Amino acid sequence: MKQKQSVELHIPLQEEMLPVIVSCTENTAQAFGFGKEEQLSLSLATEELFAFLSGQREDAGEMHFCCRHGGYYLEASCLFPRRALPTKVFNRTASMSLDDDAALAEMGLLLAARTVDHFCLEMLSDNRMGLQLRLEKRYPQAAPEEFEELPSLGFALAEPEREALKQFSRRVLAVYGDSAPEFFHYPGKLVDMLASGEYGAVLMQDSKGQVGGGFLWQYGGKMVEAFGPYVFSEQAGLAVTLVEGALNKLARSGIVCMTMRQPTAQAPAGYFEPLGEVVLASVGGVVRRHTALYRQLEEDNGMSVFAHPMIEAFLRQQYELLALPRKLQPAIYEGEEQLADSILSTRLDRRKLTAFLAVLAPGADMKENLAMHVTALRNENIKNIFFELDLGKAAEVEAAPAILAAGFTPQFILPWGGRGDLLLLTLPEEA
Repeated sequence: MKQKQSVELHIPLQEEMLPVIVSCTENTAQAFGFGKEEQLSLSLATEELFAFLSGQREDAGEMHFCCRHGGYYLEASCLFPRRALPTKVFNRTASMSLDDDAALAEMGLLLAARTVDHFCLEMLSDNRMGLQLRLEKRYPQAAPEEFEELPSLGFALAEPEREALKQFSRRVLAVYGDSAPEFFHYPGKLVDMLASGEYGAVLMQDSKGQVGGGFLWQYGGKMVEAFGPYVFSEQAGLAVTLVEGALNKLARSGIVCMTMRQPTAQAPAGYFEPLGEVVLASVGGVVRRHTALYRQLEEDNGMSVFAHPMIEAFLRQQYELLALPRKLQPAIYEGEEQLADSILSTRLDRRKLTAFLAVLAPGADMKENLAMHVTALRNENIKNIFFELDLGKAAEVEAAPAILAAGFTPQFILPWGGRGDLLLLTLPEEA
């Protein structure tokens, strides 16, 4: 089993070292069992990033490179001195045009960002930057199939094994269609997600191996985000059994709470508390509404979170409704030195016409940068735009006025969703 293994390299940021890091990336991806397409994609992204950094200045320093096998993805982590990267180039990722000479000059770095599935920048406390390039393995897409009617009894909890997970994935698509998360379109990917240890699941099966339902969750610190419950049989209490099976697995695990941003209609009453309503527009103008849910699994001993005065009243109201012990500390920008150029991340689900924005690095141009991202997303027909604000990071919370000025409105809190709680804001489609 190669997953969770990694290869590390310390390399000077010098142009003549470019073949070394490219060869390392490609050979590592091959050794970890990834196909030629994935090898080339990750090595290209690494090549463009290294070429850009090494060409900026002679004293750029050294880069620590680590390529890690995550099961269903490869992750290349790059740590380097902050002076090596001018942050303003990231703002062009939202609006790059072939008519923009400045963007063309930086196309290599932009190509690196767009070649991989996830591109994340972190400003570290020791005057360094961290860049993570994540490339997910390419899996065959599930072929459409008719749903086979199942018996209304005989299903019991079972450990999720490979073929059962594939069957589960195909049945979710057959019954729930495009309302299901993207990964259900790839049964092999779902198998590897569970094998990675980053996800957990419970299934209901009968004596013939037929899957009557399932419930899935992703681990994230002290919170798990759940998907489902997905029910394919009319057996009484099946959804309740699935949820209780999940809760039993998570008991005494150190996980504080479970959230569901998009629960199915089968989520059993009485097991969860409402967080807030989410409205999603989809292809064809169909509008879907659902209520995000929350359940506390262990005692929440509280923490401090940051609050800008413009969102403080909303946060206090939400914490009171959820009965969560939180100490609110003020986070207000008061003229101290900050980056001139802010950096935003964008997570897209084109199938659902949805995007999630977040702050990678706050800066003086936050308002203009955010407006540029929103315009670019609207031009790509992205109808549902959300902003995730980490209340555990004061510098992010200080950007609240710019986020609100762009038309975003607070929706609800995801407890323990980031370094602190995560505040989800949404942008009306007409904004």
